[in-house]
Amino acid sequence: MFDFIQRNTPKIIDNFIVRRIETESEYDYYEIYSEVKKVVLAGNSNLSIAMAYYRYLNEFCNVLITSGDYDISYIATTPLPEEKITYTAKQKIRARTSYEMFSLEGNYWGFDRWEKEIDFMAMHGINTALQPVGFDGVLYRTLRDIGMDEKLCAEFSSGPAFLMRQLTGNVAAMNSVNSPEYLERKIYIGKKITEREKHMGITPIFPAMIPSVPFSLRKKYIKMDIFKAPMWYNFPPIFYIKPENAFFEIFNQKFLKFQKELLGETSSYIIEPLFDVNTKGYNSHLASLGKALVNLLSEFDENAVCYTHLSAINEEFFKKTSAERFIIINDSDEPNPEFLCDKKHLVAIKGNKYGRTGLCGDIEKISRSPYAYSKSENLLGSAVELDTFSENPMFCAAVLESIKTDEAFDADSFVNDFAKKRYRTDKFNNEIINLKNLCYNTDDCAGSIICARPSTRLKHTAPYDTIERKYDFKDIYNIAKNIIETDASKNDKMRLDIVSLVRQFLSEFAYPVYLTATEFFKEENVHDYEQASNLFLEICEDMDRILKTQESTNLSTIYEKSHELGNNKEELQAIDLNFLMYHTIWGPVDLSIIYDTAWTEIGGMVKDFYAQRWFMYFRALAAYFDNPKKLKDFSKKQPLDRNEYKGSYQHKRLALFENNFLANYIPRKEGIGEEDTVEVAKEILEKYSEVIHQF
Repeated sequence: MFDFIQRNTPKIIDNFIVRRIETESEYDYYEIYSEVKKVVLAGNSNLSIAMAYYRYLNEFCNVLITSGDYDISYIATTPLPEEKITYTAKQKIRARTSYEMFSLEGNYWGFDRWEKEIDFMAMHGINTALQPVGFDGVLYRTLRDIGMDEKLCAEFSSGPAFLMRQLTGNVAAMNSVNSPEYLERKIYIGKKITEREKHMGITPIFPAMIPSVPFSLRKKYIKMDIFKAPMWYNFPPIFYIKPENAFFEIFNQKFLKFQKELLGETSSYIIEPLFDVNTKGYNSHLASLGKALVNLLSEFDENAVCYTHLSAINEEFFKKTSAERFIIINDSDEPNPEFLCDKKHLVAIKGNKYGRTGLCGDIEKISRSPYAYSKSENLLGSAVELDTFSENPMFCAAVLESIKTDEAFDADSFVNDFAKKRYRTDKFNNEIINLKNLCYNTDDCAGSIICARPSTRLKHTAPYDTIERKYDFKDIYNIAKNIIETDASKNDKMRLDIVSLVRQFLSEFAYPVYLTATEFFKEENVHDYEQASNLFLEICEDMDRILKTQESTNLSTIYEKSHELGNNKEELQAIDLNFLMYHTIWGPVDLSIIYDTAWTEIGGMVKDFYAQRWFMYFRALAAYFDNPKKLKDFSKKQPLDRNEYKGSYQHKRLALFENNFLANYIPRKEGIGEEDTVEVAKEILEKYSEVIHQF
C-alpha cells in the first residue's frame, strides 16, 4: 500500500507504518495509532488500510475529498494520534453503480484519471464498483469471433455517450466511434482498471450478457430466434435473442469468456432486463430471461452473483428460478418494498442526476442513514448512484459519510465540520447551514429556466423535473452576499463554491424574469417586454462571466479532457459528437424526446448555446407583437409533458441551430481564469441588488 500513499502524499510517505492484521470478522476493520513517532495504519485488507489513511488525513490534516479529481500532494506534516482509533464498517457491500457517471465522464478517461478515481473510491470505503470500461471492445471481439464483418462489429458498439444505454438494453450502434484501434485501447484501459480495483480491495461488477445483437445475425444463424424490442424514446429499435433459444447461451458464454480473458476475473455481474422501460407486457420474457441467466452464470462461474435494479424487473423475473444469485438495488422510493423482504438487496442513494449543476440533495435524509432507515435481514448495504462527485460537494460528502456507518449522524454537526475542513475556517458555518436548509432538503434537482428549450409554456427543463422553486431566490442572494463580504472568501475551495452560489442565484432569478417577459408579450406591452427580455439575456451573460473565472466550470475545459482516448481525426470527431450530443439533444438528431436531459450551467455552454436559443426566442416573439395569439411555439402532443422536438415552426428553427452547434462547435478558451472570482461575484450581486426586489 506504500505505492498508494506515495501517489497521493509523497512528502509524508516515510511517516507511515502499514500493517495487515487478521480478524475473524467478515467486515472491513482498521486501526490508527502511533508507534516510534510514526503513524500506524493497520487493517484487515488493502481497502480498510486505504480507509484508515483517509480517516487519518481527514481528522489530523483537515483533508476533505469530495471528488476523484483532487490533489493532496502538498501535505507535509503528520501529527501523531494520541489514542488508538478503531473502526468496523458495518455495511457489508458499499457499491458504486451509476451508469451515467460513465456516459458523462468515465468513458472518456484514460488510466491516469481512473487511477485517481479508484484511489478516491478506496479512501471512502467503496468496495464494489460497476466496471464496464472495455465492454465495447469485448463486444467487438465477440462478434468478430462468430464471423461478423469487422466494420459491422465496430459500428455495433455505441460511442462513449451512449454505450451505457447499450449495456442496459435501450440502444445499439448509436454514434459509434467505429474504430477497432479505439476499442482495443478501451480493452487495455479496462484491464488496468480491473487489476487496480482488485488490488485495492474493490470488487468490479461486469456486464452479465450481451443485451442486444445485430439483426444481421439472422442471416448467419437461421435458427436464431430474435425479436424486436419497442423503440426507446425514438432511438432505432434493437433486437434481443429469445432466452429460450440455444443461441442465447452460446453467444453469451462466448461473451463472458472473452470478458474474463480481456478484462480480468470477477464473480460479480449486472443485468438490467428492462431499464427505464415499463415492464408491463414483458412477464413471459422476464421469466424466461431470469431462468436463462441463472443457467448461464451457474455454468460459467459457480460463485457468480448478479446485481439488478428493482425498477428493471418484476416478480415474474424469479418465477422460473430462485433469487439466490441476485442482489437487487432498491431504487424505488419505498424503504422496504414487500417484494424485497426475502431477497438480498442494497438501498440506492441517488443524486446529481446526469451531472446537472443545480444545488440539491436531501442532507437531513442522508444523515438519518438510508441503510439504517431501511435496515432488514436481507439488506447488505448501499449503492451510491451519484452520476458525478464533481457537483454539490456538501451533499456528496454526506453520502460518502452515510455508507461508512449503520447509524444516523447529526446533519448540522456534519455540515459545520464539512465547512471548517473545506474552507479552513469556521467563518462560513452559519451561511452553509442556511444553504443546507434552503437547497439541500430535497432529492429533486429543480430545472433551470436558462437551460430549458424556449417556449411561452414551460414546466420542465428535462424529463420529470420542474422549474418551480420551493424557496425565495433572494435567500440565495443573501447567503452569497454574506460570504463574499469576508476576507476568508479568498480560499480556493470557497471561490469555487462562490461560483456555484452566484450561478444558482442567477439561475433562479431568471425564472420570474422569464415569466414577466412572457406576460408582457401577451399583454402587447412592447417597452416592458423589451426591458424584461434584455434583463434575462443579461443574466445569462453574467452567469457565463462568473463561470469563466474558474477553469473547471467551462465547457471548453471539459470538452478538451474528453479527447484523451482519441488517436486520429476521425476518432476525435466521433468522440466530440458524443460529448456534445450528451450535453444537448441527447437523443437521435431531429427525433429527440429526451433533449436537454443532461443540462449543465457551465461557461461557454450558457453563452454559446442556451443564451443563443433564448435570443432567438425573444426575437421571434417580437415579430408577433401585433397578434400574439398567432404565435405557435408549443406542440399539441406533449411527450414526457414537454414539447415535441420539432413540434412547431419555432422548434424547427431551434433544431436547426442545435444541429449547427453540434457540427461547428469550436472550444474557446479566451477569458477563462482572467478575472477574479470574488471581485466578479461582488460586481454581479451589487448590480442586481435593487432590481431583484421587483420580482
